[in-house]
Amino acid sequence: MKVEVKVDIKKLINEKEFKLLKELLKEQEPARIVEMIEELPHDEKIVVFRFLPKDTAAEVFSQLEKDDQMELLSLFKEDKLKEIIENMEPDDRADLLEELPANVVKRLLAHLSNEERQNTLILLNYPEYSAGRIMNPNFLDLKENMTVKEALQHIRDEGNKKETIYTLFVIDNTRKLMGTVELKDLIFSEEDEFINDIMNENPIFSTVYDDEEEVARIMQDYDLLAIPVTDSEKRLVGIITIDDIVDVLEESATEDIQKMAAVGVTETSYFHTSIWELIKSRVIWLGALLLFESIAVFVVEGFSDVLQKITVLAAFMPTINAIGGNTGSQMSAIVIRSMAVGDIEDDDFKKVLARELFSSVILGIILGIIMFLRSIVNTREPLIMLSLSLSIIIVVIISNLLGAILPFFAKKIHLDPALISGPFISTLMDILSMFFYFSISALLLKDML
Repeated sequence: MKVEVKVDIKKLINEKEFKLLKELLKEQEPARIVEMIEELPHDEKIVVFRFLPKDTAAEVFSQLEKDDQMELLSLFKEDKLKEIIENMEPDDRADLLEELPANVVKRLLAHLSNEERQNTLILLNYPEYSAGRIMNPNFLDLKENMTVKEALQHIRDEGNKKETIYTLFVIDNTRKLMGTVELKDLIFSEEDEFINDIMNENPIFSTVYDDEEEVARIMQDYDLLAIPVTDSEKRLVGIITIDDIVDVLEESATEDIQKMAAVGVTETSYFHTSIWELIKSRVIWLGALLLFESIAVFVVEGFSDVLQKITVLAAFMPTINAIGGNTGSQMSAIVIRSMAVGDIEDDDFKKVLARELFSSVILGIILGIIMFLRSIVNTREPLIMLSLSLSIIIVVIISNLLGAILPFFAKKIHLDPALISGPFISTLMDILSMFFYFSISALLLKDML
């Protein structure tokens, strides 16, 4: 279906059937239009924007990839550029402007009214990844001394121009946040009731300097569609809605996955990232891990006499390495995920360590028994079988504990815990696994050397 619609648009443009094109676009949601035009050449995207209503054009433009936005900005005529910039939501506009050169920002800001320009500059002045940077100052507020009738009339008059009307924010005369009220509560209340009688007097809120991921977690925990954002004096300055939080969660998950896979973070989608950018994002980490992994070569070389005399040990090197890396990666993923959703806090270190020490011993024993039975295929020498089993037990315990400890250590030194998972912990365990494997083997099998 998606391909057919794209072909239809291209055909309509080529045949100059602009009336039909306008009708087709009028029936579509902004997100659907983005899907329809994302693979069109930029000159054909420009044609599509000519036939979009102002609000729709601004919303479609906001949802495009950054590279597409940059290209279109250079192609739009001044009147279309002004129309789109004016009709973008302030938070989307600030997100766009922070990516642009100063001379382009200056040009775009010139198209805005003084109020909109001021709103945009305020957002840009907040730290990146803070609640202030992603909040929208375009919200509907109510006074606590309003009646329900007055509030509903205020919503009818102003609600169509605001970000959301499902959650309303109650302020006093100094703009301090006093509470929140849901639209459904207004609808089912008596008209002569006062807002301060039906509002939630203890609303969940964030401040402008809160981290955006922490705000996302709060909105998830409390099932909020919107959260008020206040300044240091609890004055209401903006709101963050669920659509912004979905973007934050997607960016955060993408960044964590890239870091856990030892890939440099890229902000564009796969097909909008050049091959050279993809190579650059991977080669630095892979090169560093290659050099780090070479330490394991020196460890094995140090036990070359053991390998030469008991060659069967070489057959189990991949198994020992794999179990160490897999156990550590599993554990680090569990801890990092639990940290991300707030299940594990910084002061839970001792609890986590105690739990994982116990579980790693049990895991090690189970896997050690499996290894003992598995090794019968390659050898019937009891001491070799014992050394393999003990190696598995020690490696599992160490890798499990490292997988639990390293995320805490990363947070302590202000690094993203995702950086130390995946390939990093696998490489580290390759080195340690080989060291403990050959050390245990050399100790138990010294009579065979």
